[in-house]
Amino acid sequence: MTNIIIIGLLISIIYFEITEISPGGIIVPGLMVLYVNQIDRMIYTVIIALFSYLVVKWASRYFIIFGRRRFVLLIVVSLALNFILQLLLKSFSISMLNISIIGYTLAGLIANDFYKQGIKKTLPSLVIVVGIIELIAIVVQYWG
Repeated sequence: MTNIIIIGLLISIIYFEITEISPGGIIVPGLMVLYVNQIDRMIYTVIIALFSYLVVKWASRYFIIFGRRRFVLLIVVSLALNFILQLLLKSFSISMLNISIIGYTLAGLIANDFYKQGIKKTLPSLVIVVGIIELIAIVVQYWG
């Protein structure tokens, strides 16, 4: 587990140095690889990040939100959206889905990169780096 996170950090940094595009944060791809067999959680986390980005972008029309304030607000909004969605799923007896977010801050980190560089750059980069890390993990597991 620790090896995958370290490999994820290295691949993320290398990818950023080559492309100058952050794949959702330096730590995010390594942590996402740990849940690659739970694709529903990965998609749910990205959806929460997308909605967090949209909420904060809308709020920035009416409030001064930038820098650290925006970063913290994105994390708080992603946590709140996850909490609200979990309550709604339970209240409508859709708890059989049992979907939850990966980590507490991952969606906020992804949303922050959505805000900084756009969804069209961040999302494909995240998919590419997670794929590369997963391939490396498979090779290491096979040869290890």
